[in-house]
Amino acid sequence: MTLCRIWPLLPIFGLACTEYSYTSKTAIDVFQQNQRNKVDVLMVVDNSGSMIEEQAKLGANFQAFIQYFQDIDVDYQIGVITTDMVNESDQGRLRGGNDEIVLLSAAGLTIDRVAWSRAWGIEPGRAWQLDPASLSATANDLPSAWCASTEVYGASDTGTPGAANHACPGAPRPDTDEPGDSGDTGPVPDEAGEIVITEFLADPVDVEDTLGEWIELTNVTSEDLLLDGCVLADDDINRWTFPAGTVIPALGRLVVARSDQGGVLADVLIEGGFTLNNRDLLITPGTDDPAEVFAENVAVGFTGWGWEMGFETARQAFLEPVYTEANGAFLRDDASFSLIFLSDEEDSSPYTVDEYLRFLTELKGEEAYRDHRIFNISAVVGSTPPEFPGDPSCESEHGAAVYGSRFIKAVERTEGVLESICAADFSPIAAELGLTASGLEVEFVLHEACDENSLVVSLYADATDESFVRELVKDVDYSFVPERNAIRFEEEQVPPAQYYIVAEYRVLAVGAGNGGAR
Repeated sequence: MTLCRIWPLLPIFGLACTEYSYTSKTAIDVFQQNQRNKVDVLMVVDNSGSMIEEQAKLGANFQAFIQYFQDIDVDYQIGVITTDMVNESDQGRLRGGNDEIVLLSAAGLTIDRVAWSRAWGIEPGRAWQLDPASLSATANDLPSAWCASTEVYGASDTGTPGAANHACPGAPRPDTDEPGDSGDTGPVPDEAGEIVITEFLADPVDVEDTLGEWIELTNVTSEDLLLDGCVLADDDINRWTFPAGTVIPALGRLVVARSDQGGVLADVLIEGGFTLNNRDLLITPGTDDPAEVFAENVAVGFTGWGWEMGFETARQAFLEPVYTEANGAFLRDDASFSLIFLSDEEDSSPYTVDEYLRFLTELKGEEAYRDHRIFNISAVVGSTPPEFPGDPSCESEHGAAVYGSRFIKAVERTEGVLESICAADFSPIAAELGLTASGLEVEFVLHEACDENSLVVSLYADATDESFVRELVKDVDYSFVPERNAIRFEEEQVPPAQYYIVAEYRVLAVGAGNGGAR
């Protein structure tokens, strides 16, 4: 059989050539792996009471999600919103810059709680400290009782960990100002208010967040206090228990840090289980500790409204004034757009799926209707129709999920990825979601009816014979899908961006067909 060796001269995606020998008709199809240099990803994560475990599983698999972006040097942006249309801090607003520190007694009672938002204006490298005149578990609820430290420790981060705070200019007087909502609820047991959160660094610049974050606690009583069983937590998934024997001295301070690096002298080291959120609304290639920021952002909590409205919050994310004022008008004109839903309930948004699809697709223009690489929707939801009405779609050790028919319709219409929220392992799910968002092709449809037994697939780095990489092995490097007349690559087999895939085969007598990449 003679090869049709003109393919190096024709580096056009999806090109085919055909020649005839004395005994057969041979075809050679040439495909170039796609590369989309920019992608914007918006994740819509259910923040109702049954989603804590699923949020944690997604957050733990950032590297699986991002691997294809890194492999092909994609300029990516990843933002997260919730399904909540009641809480004003949600309603399509990107996560980031909002967090809280909660100190709990061994019995689970709130000793102190400090919550902050992006409106506080916390800057990278600057610890936020409590004015000394506001040293109580209610006075420290006021944003105006806090200010940025100006005293440098270490290389350039500021703060006074373990030492007295400076007065904050314009700080309120606790006897005249109304406190905010701390979660401290009126008459309280003796534990409440005995320890006050007085300083924290959420976004160090001298070292990574995993090394440089810290919290200062102050004992306002005249007795040493034993912290056995006490917990640092937030409203989401963070939870860390103090080691047995930890004591905060009378009228003294205790610095709890994630490491002893960066210049802070820690009294106790946090060994996993607690992080502080910084102001990163979008995760990009330049984000410090992106895996940690991702885990924080997708840990949206479990206090959201029980009527999940994922499509509506996605729409709100692009409506003014939220789109510009809260979300920084993040969608880029020259980037593809992937929308990903994570929920164990059906969507309850007020408009039809077709109306939402029209709105979202038009964000990327007319071409997005024809090319789903430009815009697609994926979903990790209840993916299997129940046998009987009212039955769950699936069940796991953490609970049951409702069939997400509205999400599934959108996935099918935009050729996205559909996965089960009940899956025990989210690593392959995260990898497939990332692969889809990256724009890499996984399936290439041959132009002629292929004799599978004659199929030879080779990989080239560019459009020349000299760039030959290797011949690919069927059922190891790729598979042939007869009903689609296509070669398909699984997640770990996908050819690199801009490489060429050359398929040579005998043409079956049944006739020819049209093909391309999918």
